[in-house]
Amino acid sequence: MASPHTDIQSMIHELNQYILPGTQMDCFDAYREEKYKEAIKTIPEATLTWFLDMLNRYRGPEDKKKCLLEVFDPSMYTENHPAWARPPGTVIELPALTSEVVALAEKESELAEVARDEILQFRIHANTYDDEELMQLSEIAKAGLADQKTVFQAREEIIGYVALNASAELEDLWVADATEWLEAPIRRIEFPDMVLRRRDQMLHGQLVPALKEQDLVCYTDNEVRSFACDMRSLFLYDRSRHLAICTGCQKRLEAWTKIISDFDSKMGTKNGCADA
Repeated sequence: MASPHTDIQSMIHELNQYILPGTQMDCFDAYREEKYKEAIKTIPEATLTWFLDMLNRYRGPEDKKKCLLEVFDPSMYTENHPAWARPPGTVIELPALTSEVVALAEKESELAEVARDEILQFRIHANTYDDEELMQLSEIAKAGLADQKTVFQAREEIIGYVALNASAELEDLWVADATEWLEAPIRRIEFPDMVLRRRDQMLHGQLVPALKEQDLVCYTDNEVRSFACDMRSLFLYDRSRHLAICTGCQKRLEAWTKIISDFDSKMGTKNGCADA
């Protein structure tokens, strides 16, 4: 039987899952999404669709992606990364970018050979981009990859960067043998507190309908006791979102749930009634 603490935490998690990052990796993904939105805010939707179509053609029919964030995803092969189980945070360590790994590879290695072929292939697609469009694509790539360091000096640098970090062929090499990625220097990425940022956005209605003034008011003792007796009633309550932003009410509800649970466990029953 689940403990009162587990019940409360599950309830809070369910209320938060659509509005607040729940793990360190969730926070990182929320940061990536925010940077991506910044990168595309002035780019027409038709151009973004074209970018995705061209990148999918480059990747091949077996490796199409549904969005640009999926094309430039630095965590696609890190399903066992401890950040998936860690609490929300503001820093994460990830394997080096493919472009960084290729730069360290020996010139005659299989990795370097595939990389050269991929750059040649992508250059054909890049010939349809003018300099401004290619720069836009590079900023999208950097945002998706959470690349906080790379600065481009020439068109050819962008072509190589996008080609290597969007390559399905190089992804396949990673899956087959990740040694070179794991041996390359780890990337340490710092980012803002996305939980606080999401809470602020939620309060101002930027993620979901804005909280009303009444949503910010703590629950009465009677309300807390009612929720503790029947946790399902919280979801039917018109101010259920308050629990997701108020640690005080979370603790009160947890305490009352424990009191009721302890009382029930100590009360004997006789013919289905409390045995006084």
